[in-house]
Amino acid sequence: MAKPGQLIGGLIIAISIALQVITIVEITHYYWLLFIWTAGLIAGISYVSGGLAIERDKLEYFTISGISIGAIFAITAYFSFFQGEAIFNALTDTFQRTQEEVWFMVYWTYGAIAFSTFAAILMFIAPLFIVAGSGKQLKGVKPGAIIGGILISGSLALQIITVIHFAKYYWLLVFWFIGLIGAISLAIGARAKWGYKSTESVVMAGIFIGILVALVIWWTVSPHMKAAIDAKTVGVTHPLGALRAILPTIISFISSVVAFFGVLFCAASSKRGFY
Repeated sequence: MAKPGQLIGGLIIAISIALQVITIVEITHYYWLLFIWTAGLIAGISYVSGGLAIERDKLEYFTISGISIGAIFAITAYFSFFQGEAIFNALTDTFQRTQEEVWFMVYWTYGAIAFSTFAAILMFIAPLFIVAGSGKQLKGVKPGAIIGGILISGSLALQIITVIHFAKYYWLLVFWFIGLIGAISLAIGARAKWGYKSTESVVMAGIFIGILVALVIWWTVSPHMKAAIDAKTVGVTHPLGALRAILPTIISFISSVVAFFGVLFCAASSKRGFY
């Protein structure tokens, strides 16, 4: 018996691949756009795998799917705001670089990004059609894990943008790791087995939260730290004006808070939840 869902899923996959290949070959030789498509592929496969997996494995699959969904939009935003010139310069010879046609090339620059994002979204939904066509149902979907994964992906993207384009002061990455580890410690402590609380993990989470707050206050007030960060803003892609010595710290702190809540969303989506 013919399976319309599987046919449609295969057709969508073919369209997605063709759209991405045409974008890379005919519009711009900017191969980093393949990361957007790959994120869509991982998101779709992980989502379906989570829906078909047993309960104990669902959290991991849906978290990976959420991270990949977040990556689709995070990379799209990153390319749009920070890599437009690189994509513009990688446009194929099909587009003549006369002054009158520059505006036309700018449209194609963002068009290439849009095509890649659309191809990634198609790659995400294709497995859903295939599973539906096979007569299987996706059960136990965990929205919290998906939301948490999206938050984690977004926070990491924000942190990377900060240390690459705002201030090349790599110690700012400490904020993200502290927020992530603090959330993991809190999740472990609050969901300890056998019904008791893990004192060590909860205390550790409190320590990391305290360090996070202390760092953001210290680095935004200390003249020494502000001077160190300001010195690392020379030659960055997008300087932040008069607040360039403070804003990287604040953005990194926001990134760490987003990562913190991302992990908690993932943990709360588990059947065991928090005690």
